[in-house]
Amino acid sequence: MKRQLTAIALLLAIGVVSGKGAQAVEGQVSVTSPLYCSDISGDTPIDVLAPGFKTVTVNCWKPGQGFGEDSVVGEVNLDDPGKGSVVFHADQYPHGPLTVRISGQAGAQPNNCYLQLYNKGGVSANAGIPKETPPGAKDMRLVFADDFDGPLSISSTDPKARYYDHKPPNGSQDFSTIRFTSYDSPNNPFSQVDTYLRIRADANKNSSGILSSAKNNGTGILAKAPCYFECRFLAPNAIGTWPAFWLLTNNNLTSPNGNVPVDELDIIEACGGEGPQEPNATADPKQGDLYQITPHAWNQGKEGEKICTQAYKDMHDPINMSKFGVPSSWFETFHTYGCKITETDTIYYLDNIEVGRHKTMPNSKKSNFYFLINLATGGGWPVDLSRYNGLADMYVDYVRVYQGDN
Repeated sequence: MKRQLTAIALLLAIGVVSGKGAQAVEGQVSVTSPLYCSDISGDTPIDVLAPGFKTVTVNCWKPGQGFGEDSVVGEVNLDDPGKGSVVFHADQYPHGPLTVRISGQAGAQPNNCYLQLYNKGGVSANAGIPKETPPGAKDMRLVFADDFDGPLSISSTDPKARYYDHKPPNGSQDFSTIRFTSYDSPNNPFSQVDTYLRIRADANKNSSGILSSAKNNGTGILAKAPCYFECRFLAPNAIGTWPAFWLLTNNNLTSPNGNVPVDELDIIEACGGEGPQEPNATADPKQGDLYQITPHAWNQGKEGEKICTQAYKDMHDPINMSKFGVPSSWFETFHTYGCKITETDTIYYLDNIEVGRHKTMPNSKKSNFYFLINLATGGGWPVDLSRYNGLADMYVDYVRVYQGDN
């Protein structure tokens, strides 16, 4: 990944205990009920705690024509301690994972709280693998798809499992400050919920998760140019969260101890947190929809650095979703992220819209790629999940891989 880990301690503030209500913090919007990352259904009161605020606005993305709309749930007038409540009519919103945004301003600085919930009721909202072939995979054949609608097949040790739960080889390059944890461990970060894969970062249990489609023995789900990878997910926007969907060439698997060329294509590398000290650099949700698409050419000398630098410049990062006509952010609702690799160009997609391209790097033309999906934390920025009782969830709807003739 692009961000390099530094010696950063996890900022686990007082009150970060799963299952307990929010602590009162001056100038910060929090929710005391329902619990963060909990299940809801029907009419659900949302109780707000925001000392120093007079009012807050509650929003949630709603299905509709095109991309849907950022609907207003309600305006909440707060009493002197900063308490107030609004009823969330969950049956009018999508079934499954939701992000409810509670926004306010105390003085000059706006503040947003992102309440992650799972709606047990609600309406259907285009969940699941579509029947249509994505534009980026035209004239290619489907070689792998996972809708996450059945039992998970994840293991650190079983070569027959579908996914490996660390960064190959052997987790030697695991990079999350809240550590990547195995599926078969007591603090397992993975679960299958309805037709979704949930990856949970839990500061209380010191666990987060990564899936690799390649295993240590070199087997797994791989594809070679021309090929196309895509994934649809919803990720959390909490300080230090680092959700991503990315590709690696398999050179490190065939020679794990050697200084071998490895290409990395970060299809989406998103940074949680808002404000001047955070990667998103703004607390305005209309400007907080930024993410990185980052190509790397590791262990390829000065020529590799030159190629990688030019590819990065061609991307015009960061990607501002609204500039491509996508009105919602990666943390408000589900989006699909894709990458097509051909002999000449590597092309990136957001909801089937091309958002960037660069010349295909030399190693990418001849090596097999595998994909990784993760909810990491850290990477050069502080991690603080205290507002959310130490929890943050990433929900993956599906992943697909296509292969062309080569």
